Amino acid sequence: MPSSRKGPVLVVDDDADIREALQDILTGEGYETEQASGGQEALDYLRSHPLPSVILLDWNMAPMNGPQFMDEVAKDATLSAVPVVLVTADARAPVKATSHPFVGYLAKPVKLEALFETVGRYCDKRAQPQ
Repeated sequence: MPSSRKGPVLVVDDDADIREALQDILTGEGYETEQASGGQEALDYLRSHPLPSVILLDWNMAPMNGPQFMDEVAKDATLSAVPVVLVTADARAPVKATSHPFVGYLAKPVKLEALFETVGRYCDKRAQPQ
């Protein structure tokens, strides 16, 4: 069982509605979340902030897609230690999830039970502000 960490969940998707929905759902469940609108923005975030507990990564983004992001992360031992969950609407998600060192995948539309189970594996909920 992976150890829980205290960092946020980083949601990486070029669709603002999906990013906002995932952030709202996770925040409502007590998770700290951050967003990035693409692979390069996610890399910039990772290089300038404490590492997240887990990354939820969309496959199809431009200009840097999920696989390109994973290739860049693989070049840095510190960044490659962060678990990454593939999030995609593609019916070939199980195959795509084996193309890079993803720790799993979530199919869009994301089922809440699967989202909470997956995120809960990798991070602690943050204490709500008093």
